[in-house]
Amino acid sequence: MEENRREEIGPVDEWIEDQDFNTTDEVHIPELMADQVIGQDEAVHVIKKAAAQKRHVMLIGEPGTGKSMLANSMVEFLPQGELQDVISYHNPEDYNEPRIRVLPAGKGRPIVNEQKALAAEAKRQKNSSFLFLVFGVVMLGVVYYLFTRDSMLLWISILVAFFLYLVMRNPNNQRQEIIIVPKLLIGHEANEKPPFVDATGSHSGSLLGDVRHDPFQSGGLETPSHDRLEVGAIHKANKGVLFIDEINMLRMESQQAILTAMQEKRLSITGQSERSSGALVKSEPVPTDFVLVCAGNLDALEGMHPALRSRIRGYGYEVYMKNTMEDTDENRKNIIRFVAQEVRKDGKIPASANMPWQRS
Repeated sequence: MEENRREEIGPVDEWIEDQDFNTTDEVHIPELMADQVIGQDEAVHVIKKAAAQKRHVMLIGEPGTGKSMLANSMVEFLPQGELQDVISYHNPEDYNEPRIRVLPAGKGRPIVNEQKALAAEAKRQKNSSFLFLVFGVVMLGVVYYLFTRDSMLLWISILVAFFLYLVMRNPNNQRQEIIIVPKLLIGHEANEKPPFVDATGSHSGSLLGDVRHDPFQSGGLETPSHDRLEVGAIHKANKGVLFIDEINMLRMESQQAILTAMQEKRLSITGQSERSSGALVKSEPVPTDFVLVCAGNLDALEGMHPALRSRIRGYGYEVYMKNTMEDTDENRKNIIRFVAQEVRKDGKIPASANMPWQRS
């Protein structure tokens, strides 16, 4: 049947002569990424439906079948205007549990900048007050010396001024200004589109978030715990898409954490290394309302956490990618469009040289 169909369409060399283009510049390319995927009409339909319903998706198929492209296209159909900024604050009640504040997109950075300006002004005023006090003590000793010619009080005033200078330079006096400045963990622009985060091959810290190690853990030199928080891919993908290819390569602990983040839609940031100074730090929960698109071949199903796969199958979709296409007139045109897409994406191949069948 396939041979008969090929005979009806005709050989490729003859068929290409009847097409109305000379170079890839003349080939129309759809604007939406989902429409640029070829040979996966059913998968594209499911992706669009899953995006509208905010359901998770498992893409199963061989490499090169368009899994990552489909996942990336999903953000085009997610609701706009739901992005959130996340800020961490010092917690005076518990140093090891930084507070988290969630704001609409575009509101976080101005707040952080305002707090930085206030902290800088407070530091400047404190330093000015100390310098004025030091100068006043020294001048008092000088005036006393000029009237009495007794150098004892002059030397005492210099020693007191030196002591005040050391107090001013003490890190503990500078630490208060640092503590009051929050850290912008996640920032977006007001009209930014939903994020697409590729977490393929990520280790636990970059996937789930981590707390940086602080070698100066005492003496006033330590970095506040809220300033050492680092968000993970699951937090960056909030209100967007989290894509993980070959998900079976993740450790079971990481897959369990992803499942928890999917169910609770939030997950605290904690230190991933037991030997790090951040091991005791655990923030308040950070939003993780993402759509998970995981991918892999049939072997990936065997290595997945059973509860994670069950969650996707029960509340989402499993899509088996096609790896063949029928030799039809429409599919031949789709292949031409695919070549044109890759040429434009590369940006280095001249349009006049990118078609081997270009007519003279």
